[in-house]
Amino acid sequence: MKLAYLQHLYQHRPPFVTVYLDTSADAEDARKAIELRWRSARERLSELGADDADLDAVERAVGSHSWRVGERGQVLVAAGGRVVFDDELPRPPTEFSDDELARVGPLPHLMPYLRLRSARIPHLLALVDHTGGDIHVIDAGRHSGGTTVQGDGSPVHKSHSAGEGDQKHHDNMVEEQWLRNAGQVAAEIDRQALLVGAEVIVLAGDVQQRKMVHDHLRKGLRDRVVDTEASHRDRNASEASLQREVSEAVDSARRERSESVVGEFERELGQRDRATDGWPDTVGALQRGQVAVLLREVSHSAEEPETLWIGTEPNQVATEERTLRDMGVSAPERVAADTAVLWSLVGTHADLVLVDPRRNSLTGGVASLLRYSDVGGGD
Repeated sequence: MKLAYLQHLYQHRPPFVTVYLDTSADAEDARKAIELRWRSARERLSELGADDADLDAVERAVGSHSWRVGERGQVLVAAGGRVVFDDELPRPPTEFSDDELARVGPLPHLMPYLRLRSARIPHLLALVDHTGGDIHVIDAGRHSGGTTVQGDGSPVHKSHSAGEGDQKHHDNMVEEQWLRNAGQVAAEIDRQALLVGAEVIVLAGDVQQRKMVHDHLRKGLRDRVVDTEASHRDRNASEASLQREVSEAVDSARRERSESVVGEFERELGQRDRATDGWPDTVGALQRGQVAVLLREVSHSAEEPETLWIGTEPNQVATEERTLRDMGVSAPERVAADTAVLWSLVGTHADLVLVDPRRNSLTGGVASLLRYSDVGGGD
C-alpha cells in the first residue's frame, strides 16, 4: 500500500483531531441519527481537549460525501481550525473501540482507516479504441479525475470498397494512425500513472488497440497491466460489468502484491538478512530508515505494545523513552503504536502491507522488509 497521499497531513501543526463516524443512510431518519452520533463524538473530543475551531470545522464536513442509500462511514481529521483529511469508509466503524472512534493527539490516527480501506490501491482504467482513449484515475480508492485522449484524426477505418492496391495503401495509413493514437494514449497513461503511483493499469476496449497501447507503455508499467473484455468505448457497454472486472483486477493485484511481499519476507527472514520480525527489531529499523515495506496484521496482536515514544522527526520512534533522549530528543511524546508507526512509514517513504493473521502469523503482529541488510539489534 502506497502512503504518499498521506504526506500532506503531517505538514500541519498539531494537535490533530481524528474522528470516525457511522454515516449510513439506511433509515428514514438517517440524517438525524448522524447528527446525534456526531454530537456524542463532539462531546467526547471536547473532553479530550479538542479546540472549538477544529470541532466546528469537522461539524461542517460531517456527512459531506455524496448522499446515497446504504451503509458507510466517514473519517475526518482536523488541525489548525480546518479539516485536513476527509474520506468515506466502505462500512460503518462499528468494530472500533471508543478510543479509536475519537482521538486528539500530536499525530492523526489513521491506521484504523487503512485497515478498513486495505483493498484500495491507486490504479488507472483506460478505455481505448482506434480513435483514442478515456483514462480514469483512481487515487488510493477515490475517483480523482480523468481525461480523454483524442487521436490525430482520420483515417481510422479500413476500406472494403477500393481496388486492391488502393485498399492496401489505405489500410496501411489506417494502421499507422492506430499506432500514433495508441502512442498518444500510452503517453497519457504514463503521465497519470506517475502522478498517482498507479499499481495497476486496467486496459479495456478494442482488442487490437489494447495491444498497441500496451506495447507503447514504458517498460516499468507493462507488467502492471491487466486486460479486461468488459467494455468498449460505446454507450451500450455494461458499466456494472466493467466495474466488476476492474474491482476483480484490483483485488487480484492487491492479493498478489501481499503474497509476493510475504513470500519475500519469509525468504529474507530465513537468511537473516533483509527482514525483521517483531516490534524491537522493526522499530529499530524504522529509526535507521531501513524499512522498505512494513507488514502489519489486520487484527491487533496480544503481544504488541499499546504505545510507542516519538520525537519531532519520523525516524524518532522507540519502544522506550530513554532511547529517544539518548538520540537527543528533548521532549518525547507517547502515542498509540500504530499511530507512531504510520507517521514513520509516511515520513520515510515506506510501503504498508496488511496481512491476514489466519494465513501468515507475525511476531507481535508486525514485521518488515528492509532496504538494505545489517539489521542490528532492537532499540
